[in-house]
Amino acid sequence: MNKSRLLMSLCLCAGLAACSSAQLAKDEASALMESGQYEAGLARIEQGLRENPRDTDLHIALNSGRARAVTALLTQADMDRAQRNFAGARLAYSRVLGLEPNNRRAQDSLRQLDYLRSMDEKLELARADLRRGDIYGADRQVKQILELDPQNEGARELQDNIRLVQSRNVVQYPQLRTRLDRPVTLEFRDANLKTIFEVLSQVAGLNFIFDKDLRPDMKATIFVRDVRIEDAVDLLLQQNQLHQKVVNENTLLIYPDSPQKLKDYQELVMRTFYLTSIDANTALNMIKTMLKTRDVFVDERLNTLTMRDTGDAIRMAEKLLQSQDQSNPEVVLEVEVMEVARQRILDLGLQWPNTFGVINSDGSPVSILDQLKGIDSSRIAFTPSPQLKINAQDKDINTLASPVIRVSNREQARIHIGQRVPIISATSVPSTQGPVITESVTYLDVGLKLEVQPIVHLNNEVAIKVALEVSNATPLAPTPQGTIPVQVDTRNAQTTLRLHDGETQILAGLVRNDHGASGNKIPGLGDIPGLGRLFGSNKDDVSKSELVLSITPRIVRNLPYQSPSDMEFPTGTETSMHIQAPDRSMSTTVQAAPMGAPMSAPIATTVTVGKP
Repeated sequence: MNKSRLLMSLCLCAGLAACSSAQLAKDEASALMESGQYEAGLARIEQGLRENPRDTDLHIALNSGRARAVTALLTQADMDRAQRNFAGARLAYSRVLGLEPNNRRAQDSLRQLDYLRSMDEKLELARADLRRGDIYGADRQVKQILELDPQNEGARELQDNIRLVQSRNVVQYPQLRTRLDRPVTLEFRDANLKTIFEVLSQVAGLNFIFDKDLRPDMKATIFVRDVRIEDAVDLLLQQNQLHQKVVNENTLLIYPDSPQKLKDYQELVMRTFYLTSIDANTALNMIKTMLKTRDVFVDERLNTLTMRDTGDAIRMAEKLLQSQDQSNPEVVLEVEVMEVARQRILDLGLQWPNTFGVINSDGSPVSILDQLKGIDSSRIAFTPSPQLKINAQDKDINTLASPVIRVSNREQARIHIGQRVPIISATSVPSTQGPVITESVTYLDVGLKLEVQPIVHLNNEVAIKVALEVSNATPLAPTPQGTIPVQVDTRNAQTTLRLHDGETQILAGLVRNDHGASGNKIPGLGDIPGLGRLFGSNKDDVSKSELVLSITPRIVRNLPYQSPSDMEFPTGTETSMHIQAPDRSMSTTVQAAPMGAPMSAPIATTVTVGKP
């Protein structure tokens, strides 16, 4: 009876101790979590569970505590993200993943933060474009950022700076302020050109001034229906080889299309382009070839190009340089070169003496025949002494080189791991006092030599030209003239690969097998099968080596994607260069006959003006 009461008392004490330790764990965990130390608080509960694995309250406290911690961290991370505290938000989301590795909300938010960080990189690129004067490229980068993050303050500020720079760079040429968009119908056959312009002047409210060299008897024939007045003026000018210049907001000057008149009336613009990647002389050749610009200057020190041409030619040059002045792609090549060599040497058998002779009592060889008297066993010598050879060697050698090379597109990189072996050559020059021997030293590179040349393609593929050579040099006996020849054993391979970004290619098969056998045996007895080893020794040397090359390209930077709208733009005609074609949204029917052509129908003049 007393024993049962003692046992019950011990159990009760143990239960009370367990309850007190569990309660202590919960209290400490609650205090830690209240102070924001969620990981430490949950770790304290887990420690209590290891001490009391069957405590239900601790299990409930662990699950509820983890849920509260995740909710609190996600709330804090969202607040930090809304306040653009991306570092704090990233830390909070990472803590959530530490508590719940499969939390989808934290995973998605971290990916979005990485994307926003790439937006920061785009913003830095846009700022760099603006600093070097590439307004078009900076504006394009800013538009992409604002499409993804409309509230990006840095992008908004940079957009305002771009607009300010554009407003400063724009030359305030006179602009027409008339009703040029009104539709008009013209039917003139063999009419005086100035008469047609007088009619358009009354309709559109324009003033037309004619150059003094314009012939007063110029005729024009035009049949157009429901076209804009501006398009009708352009058609008349093109038909009669004329040009126009805006004098003020309602006045146009009409002058002949001749080289001298173009020099007199055509406005020119000067612009300096700061180039980063393309060479200024290369840009010069492109501008002269494509735009036929003559007034171009290159400053090689600053790598700038300054040109003076029409506004349309300047804008075309800007688009051309924007598409060509791109950073050269770069790729990191992870190369592993391994030479696996195996050598087995087996030296087994008895080495018997192969020479004998007579020696003096002091061990010196006999030189006089008279001293051959009194030969006994002590004066007879055998060389070499009999030896028993039992030797086997196995060697496995792995020579590994793992260089990581960063190479620009179409540039060649070289790696040499080895030695420079000196080669001495002697030159004999005859003279009156005898031949004069002069020695010279040259060096030969031996070891591992690797040459790679990558070509990065737009589809994230890399074409690599690989040249691998492994060599070793063995000096030979000098020649009578003093020259030391060198024997070079080499293995090389050259190939061209085309791999995807991150794809690994292994090149193997450069195998070398060497088998050498040498023996020292008693003639006749050493050739007996099986027993021959007792009458001689044999040495077998077998070696095999293989060269393995592993190469993995990883593209660091490629050419940026350019939409067709950025790469293609109208340029006008061969004689008239325009950056944008006129907007001909209305249907147009034109029947124009050259000046002076015979017309069978009577002359008719009709002018109809529609509503704007």
